[in-house]
Amino acid sequence: MEQRKYNKLRKQYPEYVSLEQLTKICRISKRNAKYLVDNGIIPYIDTGKKTWRYKIALDDVIDYLCRREQIGSMIPRGATSPRMSHRKCFAQMVESGSNADIAKYFNHIYADYADVLTAADIVEMTGLEKSTISKLLKDGVIKSIAAHPKYLIPKSYLLEFVATPQFIEYRTNSEQFLRVLGGFEVWRLQQ
Repeated sequence: MEQRKYNKLRKQYPEYVSLEQLTKICRISKRNAKYLVDNGIIPYIDTGKKTWRYKIALDDVIDYLCRREQIGSMIPRGATSPRMSHRKCFAQMVESGSNADIAKYFNHIYADYADVLTAADIVEMTGLEKSTISKLLKDGVIKSIAAHPKYLIPKSYLLEFVATPQFIEYRTNSEQFLRVLGGFEVWRLQQ
């Protein structure tokens, strides 16, 4: 690795640094620094103290900087956004093991849709972005019948997908997704 290029940091900082120092070294926000340590991307020692809880080895910070140069940011887009924590998802509304309720809801609300759907139908039905649906179809997460360049998706495959933990945990800013969530909330109260 190119750790030699960081020798200046070794002279400037002690063997262990605080979260505040991590933000300065990496030129990131405190929220992003906290994400890196809380998710194990940069290891730390928990001191248990309020003022200097995170004790981070400078070598681990330098190792992170080298990896960041090679593969880019290791923080998912929107993961540290303050708005992200307030967004709802289906997981917040269903009890563990009631994933079938979501499939029932989709089956009920979209009963008038054809038995074979297109990607555009799924975007409209789930509220997920077109690019997300395209990737899920391409990766086989949502099963489909390939009819290149388009996908044909039996409704039963969609109902299977909406009951998966991956869909239940989705959070997005899409207005359509928030409408779908709101509809589900109302539907559950009427059951």
